[in-house]
Amino acid sequence: MSPLSNLPSWSHVSKPHHVGLRFFILGLCAGFVLALLPWEAMFLWTASRFELAHDRKEERKAWSPQIALAARLQLSYEQVAARPRDFMGKPVVWCVDHHGASYLDGRPSLPVSWSNDEQVPVTSDRHCEKMLAVIEDSDGEGVLLRYLGRP
Repeated sequence: MSPLSNLPSWSHVSKPHHVGLRFFILGLCAGFVLALLPWEAMFLWTASRFELAHDRKEERKAWSPQIALAARLQLSYEQVAARPRDFMGKPVVWCVDHHGASYLDGRPSLPVSWSNDEQVPVTSDRHCEKMLAVIEDSDGEGVLLRYLGRP
């Protein structure tokens, strides 16, 4: 008698009546892969958030001279609207409401226009957000700014 004759025969697994076992094993594998998808999505979301935070930190670092100058100058809307050409190219950090139209501190009496409106983030309804901008001019609608970013 051969020593291999005591081993079980697995030839019956390939027979047609055990096709269900194959589907069961495939289903387990598919379930395992599907169970990992939320974890992978969470990992990718977390990584993208970290990357955005890092990019924003780098932007703030690059803008720090303009932010410091804006803090020293403390230009008011009234000063700039009265003599915009005197302040062209100067940075400001103003709280601007940008929801359709833009207003300083959310006040319609203080309108703001943007030379690069497509880059200005939309703020939540009736809330202003601090924005770093450079004074470009004054148009008929109010002070014209070029958006740089959020300080």
